Amino acid sequence: MVLAVLPNGPLQRQGVRRNVDVLCAMPCLAVVLGLVAACFGFQDQSAAVALLRDYGGAALILAAVADVLLACAAVAYCLCVNLGKDAEGRRRRALLRIVGALAALFACASGLAHLAVPEPSWATLATPLQMLGFSLLGGSALVVLMLEKAGALDDPSVKRLLTVAAVLGAVLGVGGFSVQVLAVSEMAGAAGAGADLVRAASMHIAVGVFCLAATLVFGVMAIRMKETGFHSVIAVASGFVGVFCLRLAFYALQLAGAA
Repeated sequence: MVLAVLPNGPLQRQGVRRNVDVLCAMPCLAVVLGLVAACFGFQDQSAAVALLRDYGGAALILAAVADVLLACAAVAYCLCVNLGKDAEGRRRRALLRIVGALAALFACASGLAHLAVPEPSWATLATPLQMLGFSLLGGSALVVLMLEKAGALDDPSVKRLLTVAAVLGAVLGVGGFSVQVLAVSEMAGAAGAGADLVRAASMHIAVGVFCLAATLVFGVMAIRMKETGFHSVIAVASGFVGVFCLRLAFYALQLAGAA
């Protein structure tokens, strides 16, 4: 999604484009592994039926279809730019934009799938916003790592767009999750008082927010600093841990049933 909005000119330099194309295997692999991991939830047929019946079947199907289409498009793009004859030009750019659009659709559809669940702590606009924010922040960190390794992180327009994507992702991700936590802390349900649920998940929340803040800081450092180092690697690792912790906390904040 982040790579699709970058200006194409700076990435067309001889040698740079080839390096970026090879490194596209990194986000492609992440998408495919995510799809494979999601399939484990549907191994048990009874559990799959319960998910589709009780947890907003139409919205969940939309998210699943978007995930499959995203994985297929990502693999197709990776194969096209590395093995295809038309490794540059309009078709290449069009395919990348399709992948970016499907990535945005999947992030938003994943949030909408939670909105359809009869769970008051999830049924808020902050849910899809934080999902989109996590994708932008984590994606910008991964793109920074790719471009740094490819030697393409020296163009001012690229740096500017990556900085905007990282800041916007942090605002939507951390801000959306914070809004949800504040709302839950004032609720009550079958699982008890919302404030108690927030308190029980406070460690995961603190670690997640800290790691996402580190992702933004180290990502911007990698973008702005002239010398290369491990800033981009730390940003990617922090983003993975931060999103993982906040997603665990998200599922712990259930008021309609046992947390």
